[in-house]
Amino acid sequence: MKYEYKVVPFIGRIQSGQGADIAAQQLQSVISQHATGGWELVQLGDVNIEVKPGCLAGLFGSGVTYVRFDQLIFRRAS
Repeated sequence: MKYEYKVVPFIGRIQSGQGADIAAQQLQSVISQHATGGWELVQLGDVNIEVKPGCLAGLFGSGVTYVRFDQLIFRRAS
């Protein structure tokens, strides 16, 4: 069977004092939203993104930084 894939960034947002269950509800909502379109969650992975400084920041000695983002990987039969 052939599949098409879709990668969706996920950033959970909670306020101080809230538990991880809030982020879990947000994640569940994103998964459910895509499932209604026929997408099946395959994996939750992370991606490190290299962020190069802009011109001015580079002039003042800022270096490359790395930011980690969670990515949801979905698939559906094509």
